[in-house]
Amino acid sequence: MERKINTEMFVLRSIACLSIALLHALYRVYDDGNTPWVESVGLLLTFGTPVFVFISQFVLSFAYPDGIPAGFWGKRVKYIFLPYIFFGALYAGLKGLDMASRDGIPLLKASWYYLWRHLLLGDFHGYFILVIFQFYALYILFQRYEKRFTPRTMLIVSFVINIVYLGFFNFTQPADTVAVQYIWDKMYWIFSPGWIFYFTVAYYLGRNETWFREKLKRFRLAVYTLPVLTGALVLFVNGQGWITSHSSKRIDMLLFTLSMILLLFMVASRMRKVPRVLEWSSRYSFGIYLLHPLLLALFVKLPSFFGLQNLGLFSVVLQFVGCVVGSAIVMNIANRIPGGAYVFGRVGIGLNRSKTTKSSDTPTISSVGHSNQPTV
Repeated sequence: MERKINTEMFVLRSIACLSIALLHALYRVYDDGNTPWVESVGLLLTFGTPVFVFISQFVLSFAYPDGIPAGFWGKRVKYIFLPYIFFGALYAGLKGLDMASRDGIPLLKASWYYLWRHLLLGDFHGYFILVIFQFYALYILFQRYEKRFTPRTMLIVSFVINIVYLGFFNFTQPADTVAVQYIWDKMYWIFSPGWIFYFTVAYYLGRNETWFREKLKRFRLAVYTLPVLTGALVLFVNGQGWITSHSSKRIDMLLFTLSMILLLFMVASRMRKVPRVLEWSSRYSFGIYLLHPLLLALFVKLPSFFGLQNLGLFSVVLQFVGCVVGSAIVMNIANRIPGGAYVFGRVGIGLNRSKTTKSSDTPTISSVGHSNQPTV
């Protein structure tokens, strides 16, 4: 099957991935965002996480409007889900080791405490892979049944579902039980209603890409203005304390993220060619997603003379560049080892300057969550 390539997605994927790596580096240096300006910048940077829902579905809708290719599920299990299992176990072991040394709990018991939560509940930064797989299945259903409804109806319904779902968890207090508080704290993230509007928008825009481009040109002033207005709204709501969670799972972040998607898509469409650094980081985005929290945690352990914690913004830059480049290096080495792509994921395809290319349908996904870091 011939797979069409949308060059703008390289830019969106790269910027989204880098924004979350930058967010985590910022919070590592500035003590989890307790400084007001860090809190504000960090909150806006969380837009990168839901952008990946948009990207994953836009790519499918644009490249395969008439049906998914053969081997679709098999490749995504091998190159996305197997790394999810490996890294879920890896991070569970590292957290278990920390708990065992801190609290005197047996290592096996401490690791199991995290392992089943990681793999079954997505309770680590890999949770987003579970979200993406839900939308892979939903994409197939959309292809079968969406013609029964108008795009306007589907967009309105999905928007209402998304707003009601997030609003419920944003504005209500959980019962005083451990299980319910856990759901309010993080488990509601992994269910598709919290991301459904991004999916629906991407589905229709991917299938109507030419129309989308023309609308962006026609309303370019609004596209440039909306991120400023919606970003200001997010900061105002946060400043008033109306929504206390500092993550992308906020009602106001829904508007800001969509406005950033429009802006980035329009800017990318006006580029004569994608900058090499953005194409490179897009190709390695999955490895950056999986590995950057581990590298940032290791940086904290380095002696102070490396300057990774005590030089303010310079330390942020050092950690940011270090975790991005380091993750790409590890992923590159792993892909040279037989079976390494099943553990770290496969390096994404490069950008073909033509509009179409013969592809093996290698799946790429990227997003970033948290591991003892700010939520995104």
